[in-house]
Amino acid sequence: MGLAIVTYVLIGLYAGLTGLAGVIQWKEKDYKVRSLLFVITAVSLLAVLWIPDVNTMLFLLVTVFIILHILAVTEGLKRNGVLHYRHHAIRLAFHIGLIFLVFKYIN
Repeated sequence: MGLAIVTYVLIGLYAGLTGLAGVIQWKEKDYKVRSLLFVITAVSLLAVLWIPDVNTMLFLLVTVFIILHILAVTEGLKRNGVLHYRHHAIRLAFHIGLIFLVFKYIN
């Protein structure tokens, strides 16, 4: 049960920080649809944590992580004009780690 709580907390923190980054970017750069999409995706990630069926939760987590990755790549290309592969590899590894934790410790 202890690692299940840690998993929920990690995903919740990740969703919260992603949403906060979207809100900050929204305020600094004025309204951008990409910023709003980050906030919506972060809220969706929090909502997924409340799904009692683990298989549905895993499917939706993978879906939300794919959407987040697409948003991050798009944002990086729009903002910097270049893709930082190392950043996205770390993000992908973190997503895979979270999915593993859900698969292993949440039943």
